[in-house]
Amino acid sequence: MPSPTIAVYDTNQKQPRYRGNKLIEALPPPLTDEELYRTLVYLPSFDKAAREWEDADRLRELLSLTNVMVPLTSHIQLGHALDSMMREGYVGREPMTAGHISVYHEIQRDEQAAKAGLPFRQSHATLTPKLSQALVNVSGMGKTTTVQRVLARYPQVIYHPELDIYQITWLHFEMPSDGGGVKALLISIIEAIAELVPDNTYYEDYVLKARPSEAALQSSVRRLLNKHCVGLLIPDEVQNAANSRKSDQVVMTELTTLVNKSRTPVLYIGTPKANKVLGLDLRQSRRAMNLMLGDWGPLPRYDHQVETSGDNEGNLTRCDGEWVDLITALWNYSWVRNPVPLTERILDVIYDYTQGIIDLAIKLLICAQARAIVEKSETLTEQLLHMVYAEQFKLLHPMIDAYRRRDPAALERFQDLALPDTASLIEQSAIQMRAKRSRAASVRPGSPDFVPRLAVAASALGLDEADAMNLAHRVADEGTAKNMLDAASQLVRKATPPRAASSPKRPARGDVQEKAPSYEGLEAQPDDFRNAIVLAFERKTPIVEQLLQLEMVPEVEDVICLA
Repeated sequence: MPSPTIAVYDTNQKQPRYRGNKLIEALPPPLTDEELYRTLVYLPSFDKAAREWEDADRLRELLSLTNVMVPLTSHIQLGHALDSMMREGYVGREPMTAGHISVYHEIQRDEQAAKAGLPFRQSHATLTPKLSQALVNVSGMGKTTTVQRVLARYPQVIYHPELDIYQITWLHFEMPSDGGGVKALLISIIEAIAELVPDNTYYEDYVLKARPSEAALQSSVRRLLNKHCVGLLIPDEVQNAANSRKSDQVVMTELTTLVNKSRTPVLYIGTPKANKVLGLDLRQSRRAMNLMLGDWGPLPRYDHQVETSGDNEGNLTRCDGEWVDLITALWNYSWVRNPVPLTERILDVIYDYTQGIIDLAIKLLICAQARAIVEKSETLTEQLLHMVYAEQFKLLHPMIDAYRRRDPAALERFQDLALPDTASLIEQSAIQMRAKRSRAASVRPGSPDFVPRLAVAASALGLDEADAMNLAHRVADEGTAKNMLDAASQLVRKATPPRAASSPKRPARGDVQEKAPSYEGLEAQPDDFRNAIVLAFERKTPIVEQLLQLEMVPEVEDVICLA
């Protein structure tokens, strides 16, 4: 629980409607563009001497890039927008004023109407929030991160001694993802408030004791929002409302009613799927965002400017913009021992593989450096970027291709695609490094230990000694294996019958029934992995499933290090 800040009032307010409002005067003063930039920017420290560190240390340093923040135009616009929403939302809501007290009266009237059985009627006021914005676009553009960094300069809880109230300037929470609906939404707001206010029993009183209805919970939340003068409500992952067991429209109507009746500004954050929940199409969503919050779509490769003089006056000219600024800043953080200059060609390659999505650009550069460190190439090249994209970003290829083609129908399928986790991507490279350094994995064809070690690995998979040695010699004679890990993979492929890659198919009507596989003497060899092939055919299941059931799938480290 954060410690409340004691209110200090800034009476020098330029806007007349802000003067005398202690909720606004207790806020930090608004910032200029330059001040906001300095508040948001984060570039980790970097020492060129770190390029000579051990590989493992340099891989750890790569994680510092996950927190990089190079403020763009959209970040600055969002910072100003959040400040304005918070201040405007407090106009007419100062404690002990008629506007503040009228909210309590309205809550009482609604409770009495509910007890009398009067139905709730939707109106324009309950369907359209008065002070609302929607920050909706593709994952990986830093929406939530930027909101959190902007709001970090505001004390989240301010105590006003003369008013004896705890003011909550902003309240950020995620929409329930498990389909809990309205009740789960309201409880999550109560929990968020209870975590901020000292010495309260809100959760016990409003949730645990009474087994409340949705109507009772809504009244409780409205009271708390009003009592603690919440300045800005921020429901994140709004698209989760679509998972509700009730209609997503019911959930959003409830939330909209809540913020309107409590007169609390709201900023919705979500992926493009949230447009359906919010009742917006893509064009309306972009129009709403451009009004105050900036454009949060993928960055363009180039900006375009209008020529104002010369023979080309009035024509559009292609020029470097914020994408180049971002990649240039990131390129300076190079822990490989042979750094290279950033070229236009490399800029094009990075853009082609990330399509202007900031998070993917950062991860591509991190993974490329990790690969260069692990494989000892110690430099970043186009070929290395190709390899990282082809191998580590494989699951994202359909999404990137859809952006590359600007295909709305294809993009619809990837609205909520989770981007890969940076730490796990680096760990993949670290595993490769440890495997390459291990004595077992580094043994190559031609080494005296190669065939015996490979035969031991084959025996661990269930082959008898003669078959294991025979296959090990075949792999060694071909000489294409790079190391023991590669050789083990080749051995498994050679030991697998031609149809073992997929489960047996049921014959179509009229087809001849395929003969079940049989191996002489297999009955006397229960540890032979070919038993899994026979069982897979009989049970119509994948071979891997039978291998797992027979406990014939050892850990890779155990297989290659048995000797």
